[in-house]
Amino acid sequence: MKQKEVSKGRRIGNIISMIVIMAVIGGIGAGGVYIYNSMQDKTAYREEGIAYYNAGDYDNAIKKLDSSLKQKAFFAEPLDRDTRLYLADSYYLSKQYQKAIKQYDILLETEEEQVAYLTLQKQMCQAFIDFNNSKYESALPAFQAAIEAGHVECTLYAGVCAAELGKSDEMVAYLTTYLSYNPDNAYACTMLADYYLKQGVYETCHQYLLQGLNGSDRSCDEQLLYVEVVYYEYMHEYNTAYERLCEYMETYPVTDAVQREYDFLSTRQTLES
Repeated sequence: MKQKEVSKGRRIGNIISMIVIMAVIGGIGAGGVYIYNSMQDKTAYREEGIAYYNAGDYDNAIKKLDSSLKQKAFFAEPLDRDTRLYLADSYYLSKQYQKAIKQYDILLETEEEQVAYLTLQKQMCQAFIDFNNSKYESALPAFQAAIEAGHVECTLYAGVCAAELGKSDEMVAYLTTYLSYNPDNAYACTMLADYYLKQGVYETCHQYLLQGLNGSDRSCDEQLLYVEVVYYEYMHEYNTAYERLCEYMETYPVTDAVQREYDFLSTRQTLES
């Protein structure tokens, strides 16, 4: 009788041990499946985000990259750092500069190899924030640093800052450099045409007028056409100036300045004919 009870006790103990072992194995297996699925989801969100990033769809890139970072997974720190870099650059490229700065700051907390790049990106974000708030004095040095680092696109913004600060020589240098890389930019052509018109350097003014008007960028047609009118007036080609102004007035608002120009050219045009 005692022997049977002992055997029964041993059998029960063995069953419990087996259950415990199976539970542990099952737990490990379930945990493994969870870890695997979490990493799969994290990677899938990341790959979708990078695809959107490469396609220039930064809003959707931000959504997917953010989802990837929020997906918990073990041993994902290196992957998350690279994902966060894509996220920071997506914010930067979509002109969400404050959010980009936040991501660059997180990366800089532990970064060892890309400190110079991240610091420059952060400075450029602040430069654009200052530029958009008309703080040209603080924006210009940051754009200058970016230009020295190879960001030629910043020569346009440096040129505008220089113009606003009354630094004409710097403005001309920056905008001329910018047009050597982006010759169709109508804004730079307009600024340079207007500058040389006021300086009385009419041949150079006309050069930039033609470059702007014949380019593919139509964003500054109103300003370019008006500068062209004044250019022909200054050249005493009143009939041409009058014709250009009439074309201008068919499309764009007639301000007091435009009306005064029209009244003047009407008189000159009549006298000349």
